[in-house]
Amino acid sequence: MLSHHRFVFRAWPLLAISLSVSGCTPAQTPPAASEHPSPVAAAPAAAPVAAAPLPAAKEAAPVNVPVEKSVAADPSGQEPPAVTPDTEKPPTAKPTTVTPLADKPVTAKPTTVTPVMEKAADRPPTELAAAPRTRPASGESKKPKKDPVKENGPIFEGWTRPQAAIIITGEMAGYIEPCGCAGLENQKGGVSRRDSLLKQLAAQGWPLLTADLGGLVHRQGTQAELKFQMAVDALRIMNYSLVGLGPDDLRLGAGILLSATTEPDGKPNRFAAANVGLFELDLDSPDRFRIVERGARKIGLVAVLGKSFQKQVESDDVKLADPVAALEKVVPKLASTADVRILLAYATPDESEQLARRFPQFEVVVTAGGGDQPPREPRRVDGHGAMLIELGHKGMYAIALGLYPDAKHPIRYQRVPLDARFPDAPEMKALMATYQQQLRTLGWEGLGLRPTLNPRGTSPDDPAGHFVGSEACGRCHKTAFDIWRDTPHATATETLARLKPPRHFDPECVSCHVTGWKPQEFVPYLTGYVSVEATPQLTGNGCENCHGPGGGHVSAEAGQNLGLRDKQRRVMRVARDEASCLKCHDLDNSPEFDFSTYWPQVEHKGKD
Repeated sequence: MLSHHRFVFRAWPLLAISLSVSGCTPAQTPPAASEHPSPVAAAPAAAPVAAAPLPAAKEAAPVNVPVEKSVAADPSGQEPPAVTPDTEKPPTAKPTTVTPLADKPVTAKPTTVTPVMEKAADRPPTELAAAPRTRPASGESKKPKKDPVKENGPIFEGWTRPQAAIIITGEMAGYIEPCGCAGLENQKGGVSRRDSLLKQLAAQGWPLLTADLGGLVHRQGTQAELKFQMAVDALRIMNYSLVGLGPDDLRLGAGILLSATTEPDGKPNRFAAANVGLFELDLDSPDRFRIVERGARKIGLVAVLGKSFQKQVESDDVKLADPVAALEKVVPKLASTADVRILLAYATPDESEQLARRFPQFEVVVTAGGGDQPPREPRRVDGHGAMLIELGHKGMYAIALGLYPDAKHPIRYQRVPLDARFPDAPEMKALMATYQQQLRTLGWEGLGLRPTLNPRGTSPDDPAGHFVGSEACGRCHKTAFDIWRDTPHATATETLARLKPPRHFDPECVSCHVTGWKPQEFVPYLTGYVSVEATPQLTGNGCENCHGPGGGHVSAEAGQNLGLRDKQRRVMRVARDEASCLKCHDLDNSPEFDFSTYWPQVEHKGKD
């Protein structure tokens, strides 16, 4: 069902996924010179959706990169000037003016539960995990910071300034930033680092073209819609020329897509696919491809959605066609106009390879569904055909293609890890602050989160399904509680609250940083954590996340039924289980997690 409280809808007779951005209003990147969808005029776009002004973000120190070697920090710390990709001398960029966030948090509506014991904490409700600790809080680095160049390798070695540079991304799947749980220096990805890469290359005078395969989000629901809007705004700021759409993007619905991506002032839409339409599909529409001039080169771009992924799109408003039939309409126009042709195929590698053979006019074919990281060198179809490019997953890498007047090596390839060598870009930090503010304002209810009954409870009133907080456990299990209190688990919520912007209103962060949530589904249990004010006893990743809700155990200990008491004690005992840890310490959030190393740091046994 389409959400209606944030978007404005219009009647559209036709849009063949030539869509574009609306929403946040930071300083707008001017359109690149000589960029047009085709010689035919495009249909006018609808008026953009208004959005709140962006909040303030602390300016990060940019870096100036010697691109022939590797991306390294400029000791001067000066902002490299922004440039128009087609020009040699860049103009000076103007800073974005933003509105600061309010300091006062939005209070979430507490869940009504049947109490099983007295309140576990007497501390002020806004005080988070105030107990003294000797170990770093979750997210604080406990190891020396790594050198990203040594870890992931130098980039652009031996490159000179190309005639044109094409930066290709895709399959971000909602990972708009690295989570930071394992230390940002250990993780890759994020639109903020991507923007810094582009700024650094532009500052070197490289004529840039940016394109994205699609797959901006992975889940459905209100938070996914907000995240999609933020991703679209980010691509607009980075002046993307073409963005395809993956099946999960299309499952958001035609109304959400139109509202989020409509370009203001009748400009050509950044979203275009040759075989995808919203409400209607006209394969002869001029918005099926892009011809973009960069430097002395004309680059042709076209995107398609493969047959295998079309099966995942469940929307009557999204019209799909066979990719071969659509490309047969487009390729002759690209072949006669562009000197380099690129196909963005959101398809399996096998189907993408078949398309490359069917249409040998493409020098480059970008595919979905490859490995977790792109190969160091691309594969050639049949050994000498099109360059087949994989992007990796979750937006951790960008692929750079350099165009050169070299008959033997006309296209150079570079896999670029988006790691800590790239600082956070101020405009992207402002977008992230706006996104977090939207989550904070809506709250769990506004985001459509409905608490579910824990499997131990037979009904909402059953104490066996109630969470009571770690301090209640500590009244009898003092030694175990003292061990827990001295671990990063105890300060997990505090870690989120101290971030800038704070993340303790984000379900995708909260689920592993509080007590009483489903960590992989991002929803609360009944009587689980609601907010710092309403449920202070459930801050931190507490005992009950592993042992289960303790309400039944606490009630049984206070009663006279010895049989029930023994039963509840047995229920609360859990074996040392690595699988339980991996619900949060997964590859995304804790890539270096090793159970045999981590467990001794938190091990605790029995009752005093």
